[in-house]
Amino acid sequence: MTKYVITGATGGLGSQVFKYLLKLVPASDVVVSLYNPAGATQAIKESGVEIRRGDYGDPASLDAAFAGADKLLIVSYPSIAHELRVKHHRNAIDAAKRAGVKHVYYTSLAFAGDSVAAVMQAHIDTERYLKESGLTYTIVREGIYSESYPLYFGFFNPAEGKDEVVIPHSDGGIAWVSREDLGEGTAKLIVEGGYENQTLLFSGSRAITLKEIAEKISGLLGRNIQLVVSTEDEYVRANVGKNGPRGEEEFLRKWATTYKALKRGELDVVDPLLQKIVGRELKPFEATLKEMLGLAGSVMEQYAK
Repeated sequence: MTKYVITGATGGLGSQVFKYLLKLVPASDVVVSLYNPAGATQAIKESGVEIRRGDYGDPASLDAAFAGADKLLIVSYPSIAHELRVKHHRNAIDAAKRAGVKHVYYTSLAFAGDSVAAVMQAHIDTERYLKESGLTYTIVREGIYSESYPLYFGFFNPAEGKDEVVIPHSDGGIAWVSREDLGEGTAKLIVEGGYENQTLLFSGSRAITLKEIAEKISGLLGRNIQLVVSTEDEYVRANVGKNGPRGEEEFLRKWATTYKALKRGELDVVDPLLQKIVGRELKPFEATLKEMLGLAGSVMEQYAK
């Protein structure tokens, strides 16, 4: 019997991994590690899996949460605070080593290894630490969620009625992929094994630029959505003061580096591996786009890291 421990099972990606993992192995073989077990979703509570408290900020809790694990999925901590994020990831890796975990899987992000994007830097540091840990590992550079397109598309919200989308630096292709496809692929990867001590890329089946997204949205909504490439300062001025994180200058400056990465083609890479693992065609970006255009409310609330 293989014991699987997964973290982040209440999040956007982790919940999909959890769902598909239970289609592949008995619930009795699965442990869910949550920083707040009381916050477990109904799906987790009703699944019959063991729930343990495991807080990335509390190493002792991780020792208990990871005990007996053969395979461990470390879902990256959702924060833009670089040092905190890396510290939490290192705590999890150190605990995995103390627990004698046989194989660690880490959910990284699909930017290039020498990325200029601020959001990728904690992943790069974590990847390096995991590689040097002595643990058997597989790093999965999870593709950019189709569901997160508003973050890249100038925080676009159709309910706001604005037809001008402002981005800094440059447009570029992104191999968008749905969280559900990523979840299924990650679950199958963990169960089927292989790929020891490798870094994998899970991407969508084709890259789509932000300009193409503007054209698609224009057609779907009957509006003339224009993509405007501005300077970083203009981009910050256009968004600072708005509700939520997208209105904070520090966040906006960091997020602007994402478009420098787009200019370098960091996300314009299509790898067939995910489609091979799931054994079917991946969900088209357009299908997710149509679903999301029916949503209103905060862009940041719609996007789960």
